[in-house]
Amino acid sequence: MYDAEVQMLIDAALYDMERAGVNPALLDAEDLENALVKKGVTAYCKANFGYDNAEAPRFDDAYNRVVIDLLNSSENIAAIAAEEEEHAASEQDGSFGLGASPNAAASEG
Repeated sequence: MYDAEVQMLIDAALYDMERAGVNPALLDAEDLENALVKKGVTAYCKANFGYDNAEAPRFDDAYNRVVIDLLNSSENIAAIAAEEEEHAASEQDGSFGLGASPNAAASEG
């Protein structure tokens, strides 16, 4: 019974981190390697698991601090910069990541 609830909380923590701006490359649910991500998921689960949890506010604060740390981490910043460089390069070469320029369809018609 608890396994489904725990998995739902893990998924919710990862989704919340991504929604807050943590790069998805750091949030692979199948292969959590980043210790800060693991710490954040653990704090999120402890804050939200079960009822009558007197320690929930403490764990929620810990989770929020971890998310802030992740947002400011060199790994997150580097991943975002790499995505921006890739996007800029694809715009310059006209591929737009799809192999065609956005005007290709218009010129065909």
